[in-house]
Amino acid sequence: MPIKDQAGWLHGRVQEYMRTRNSELILSAEVSATAAALRQALRTIDRATAPDELYELLFLGSTTLGWLHYLRSLAHSTGVDNIELARAIVCLEVCADEPEALPTAMELFLGPAADPDAQAEVGLAFLTESREYDDPALLDAGILLMRSGAMALPRQDPDRSIRLSNLCLAHRHRYERDGVPADLDLAVSAGEEAVAITTTCEADPIGPLRNLASAYWSRHRLRRDPADLHRVIELLQWRLTVVDPHASVLSDLGLAYRHQYEQSGEPAHLDQAIEHGERAQTALLAGDDPIDIWSNLSGSLLRRYERNGTPADIRRATELASRVVAIVADDDPDRGIYLADSALVFLADYAGTKSLAGIHRVVDLYEQALPVLPDGHPHRQAVLANLAGALRLRFERTGSAAELDRAIELGRRSLTATPVDPFDQSTVTGTLVGCYLARYEYAGALADLAQAIELGEQMVADKPDNPENLSVLGNAYQQRYSATGAVADLDRAIELGEQSLLSTTGKHYEVARRQARLAITHEQRHLHNGGRADLDRAIDLGELAVAGTPEGHIDRAAWLTNLASAYLDRYRLDRSSTDGDRGLELGEQALAAVSADDPSRVRVAANLAFAYRDRVVAGGRGQDPERLSDLVREVNDAEMAVPADRVGGRYALGTLAQALGQDRLAVAMLDAAVAMLPLVTSRAAGWDDQQHRLGAHIGLAGAAIAAHCAVGDPAGAVEIAELSRGVLLAGQADTRTDLTGLESRQPGLAKRLRGVRDRLNAMESPPEERKRWWGEHDALLAEIRALPGLAGFQTAPGLAELRSAAADGYVVLVNASQHRCDAVIVRADADPVLVELPDLQLADVEANAAKLLEALHHLGPPSDALTAGRRKRLVVPQVLGWLWDTIAAPVVAALPPAHSSPHRVWWMPTGFLGLLPIHAAGHPGGSSALDSVISSYIPTLRTLRDARDRPAARERHQLTIALSRTPGLPNLPAVVAEAAALTGPALLDEQATTRRVLAALSQATWAHFACHAHADLASPAGGGLLLHDGTLRLPEIGALHLPGAELAYLSACSTANHGIRHVDEALHLASAFQLAGFRHVIASLWPLVDGIAAGAARAFYRAMPATPAADEAATILHHVTRDLRDAYPDRPDLWAALIHSGP
Repeated sequence: MPIKDQAGWLHGRVQEYMRTRNSELILSAEVSATAAALRQALRTIDRATAPDELYELLFLGSTTLGWLHYLRSLAHSTGVDNIELARAIVCLEVCADEPEALPTAMELFLGPAADPDAQAEVGLAFLTESREYDDPALLDAGILLMRSGAMALPRQDPDRSIRLSNLCLAHRHRYERDGVPADLDLAVSAGEEAVAITTTCEADPIGPLRNLASAYWSRHRLRRDPADLHRVIELLQWRLTVVDPHASVLSDLGLAYRHQYEQSGEPAHLDQAIEHGERAQTALLAGDDPIDIWSNLSGSLLRRYERNGTPADIRRATELASRVVAIVADDDPDRGIYLADSALVFLADYAGTKSLAGIHRVVDLYEQALPVLPDGHPHRQAVLANLAGALRLRFERTGSAAELDRAIELGRRSLTATPVDPFDQSTVTGTLVGCYLARYEYAGALADLAQAIELGEQMVADKPDNPENLSVLGNAYQQRYSATGAVADLDRAIELGEQSLLSTTGKHYEVARRQARLAITHEQRHLHNGGRADLDRAIDLGELAVAGTPEGHIDRAAWLTNLASAYLDRYRLDRSSTDGDRGLELGEQALAAVSADDPSRVRVAANLAFAYRDRVVAGGRGQDPERLSDLVREVNDAEMAVPADRVGGRYALGTLAQALGQDRLAVAMLDAAVAMLPLVTSRAAGWDDQQHRLGAHIGLAGAAIAAHCAVGDPAGAVEIAELSRGVLLAGQADTRTDLTGLESRQPGLAKRLRGVRDRLNAMESPPEERKRWWGEHDALLAEIRALPGLAGFQTAPGLAELRSAAADGYVVLVNASQHRCDAVIVRADADPVLVELPDLQLADVEANAAKLLEALHHLGPPSDALTAGRRKRLVVPQVLGWLWDTIAAPVVAALPPAHSSPHRVWWMPTGFLGLLPIHAAGHPGGSSALDSVISSYIPTLRTLRDARDRPAARERHQLTIALSRTPGLPNLPAVVAEAAALTGPALLDEQATTRRVLAALSQATWAHFACHAHADLASPAGGGLLLHDGTLRLPEIGALHLPGAELAYLSACSTANHGIRHVDEALHLASAFQLAGFRHVIASLWPLVDGIAAGAARAFYRAMPATPAADEAATILHHVTRDLRDAYPDRPDLWAALIHSGP
């Protein structure tokens, strides 16, 4: 209903009431609803700017409402209703200058004849009632009346001071209700005049000083103007001069000094806060409520502890906080605030002691505080965020992933909660950033790390001068560099870290933490580029961080460990015994500083073990047997540690044992590490996340294999190679195994398991759903294995089950580690044979792999293309000759003599060896692997067995995908003829979209890809085939289930290259197609010239029998490669790239 109609209807009701005195006419529910609607409508009109016609509506509506509420105030049977009277005054104020429009009785409060004393008295009554009733008219009318009542008095009248002081209080209350900053300015103005009057007359200054100080305090919280806080302190000090020091005033003054310290960073302000807080404690009288005094003093002591780390301060703070918790009443309206403030103190105490009971207490207090702070409460945001942070810390002690998930959920809720202080929003965001980082460190999901960085950038943008925000965001970028190798992230991390130190104020703990984070980042940049300046900077910062962290503080062990690592890096660089000894000394100090029940203790022990190993390897003194035993116990007893740390601990002790020649101990430790490797990453995570988690343990497989070789156990070497490599692929393969045997015995369980596996293989499943399905998968496996005769269902097969895969040939495991290098020849009908490779060195393997990658993938600038071309013509022959001398020749010599045709060999290289073309090893014009064996490659024996066990295709359905033009990439003109030579359906150029290709693959048994491909050397799971509309990535290919697939020919760039960061996972296009179901895959180790690739493909298909099966693929590719070699004998870069995988 329009304003005019509402006012007219109410006016009629008023007139009829005045005629009949029937109270129902003005008290009915309909009248109340219409009046409320009209009041709301009138609030939208700005009285100062309204045009004449709108002002007339305002005048009409307000006077009508004013009369209505005035009459209603008299009509109630209980006497005058003050809420109705207040509404009447607010509405009729618009016509105060027109007495004829007012009820006669209202002239006492409004208009030129109003009584100032009555105005002041009723206004104060309204102010008092506004604390009990939430109708806004009470406070609005009170302010209106109190202002008029005060202004009517002479300037030096003591009563004017009292009335202005009450007006100051009322404006502050209205600011707290509505949040309009102008009310605070009006409160300060009225309060300053009230206080000024007290200096010139006999007026009591205590009330005006108190109310003005509160108004300034509220305005300071809003605007953070130091001048407002300075005025609060002046006013409170003034109060102390006019009355005996009261505990509450001293406490308030101490609190103001604490806030001044938080703005200025001046220690003297903090000392003043504590001095006044202690005086308040002493001034407490019998009957006084001490809770505010104790809580404020506890908070100030906490701040000084955070700055200086003085144990006495935190002991006193926790003592006071305990008193607060003990006496706060269940019905205290501020109970939630007291509990939360006390929890902050206990949280700081926990950070120094890491007592499990301590963090339980912190979480419990926040859990109690949260329910009594309803939605909209100004402190709820901080409590949500702090509870999230406390749960994250408890997760670090207990390893409960559920608590970490809840921490993130609470942190996200805190972002949308009503803030107690807009200046603290970045702190709340920072807490959530910390939770996401913790979950990333635990589960390895890059999405969590990306979320932490996104929120961190927002946090820094909101408050760019906050040093802690800068440091936390730098830490997130440093972690992403560690996962992906993106150097830009490393540089950004250092930029943010250095900026955080430039912005840092004098809180010693916080400075030390920022210095320690930045030290890690500088050390990482040294490891990336070998820069000595970064390493020296890391050591300097590490020393400062340790010096700034007192004995007993929980962070000290981590800073000691990091500093030890930096000294040991410099020891490796310079072989300075001083640096080596310093590194070991710091490592021992770090271990001594970590409590026995701390889950991170195993990480510290691992770093110490690596330090001792490096000293031994460098020719230093050996390890005391008793100390070695101590470290072994440390690692074996670390049941509370996360799997990644337990794997790292055993890996470290295993390699130390190898360096000391204790090979049996090395086998035990490294086997235990490998056994836990599948637990390092969540199977619910995507391929990208899993590969990064597993890649953190690079070298473990090689060390474990070498340990078995050292004790003369080649069978154990093969079995540990199966378990330690291709972990991600093995996990995926477990969801593809044939269920025929289970269906014949337990059809119901087989059906349930197949349904779960179908869910797990669906690419679109979100992580939380995948986590649930993996849980059901594991529960089903446990149920199946509990049945008679099924105990070994889907367990990792041993060598006895796998070696049949080597039928009609030999599987050759080739391994290079820091301690020794070996090959193991596996036959189907005999025990494995160990072949030592004394001329092979791990350092040479890494150097040659890097040299080959740089030459063949042209990792330098585009301007260096011609030089790169000459480099690969030089590098490839050198590498092939070295491979023959160190690997292929000793292996060929160990094989029995070949008869009519060369032996079939399946190379199973580990680590960086998987990047090298062992099948093409040889010297130009001399002996070579191509003349000695027919080569294939496999990631594991299980992969070969599974391919053999799958039946060959019964029909040949050829699919060709060819792109001569790919947006943004060089044209491939030769693929036109390459595709034309093949029969069957084809998807060419624009037709070859990811959706169409995936759909077509489900109908094909043979697939030929002639297109560009992308090998992501830093993150192999990010690689894929480059189609018209985007990349068909490895996980999408691997998710296919193609039981009839036979041959995939990947005539594309780098389809068998998995980069250097995840060498033991063998993630590349070839392995993804094998996982999808193809028995045979032809792939390329590096990009081939377009014409050469097309010619090789034509020659291959011409020689292949016209049968559905492709079991001649390895032999035919062998002959194609030899023909290319004969045509280009001096250009092995043109013919050594093509490889076969399969039976």
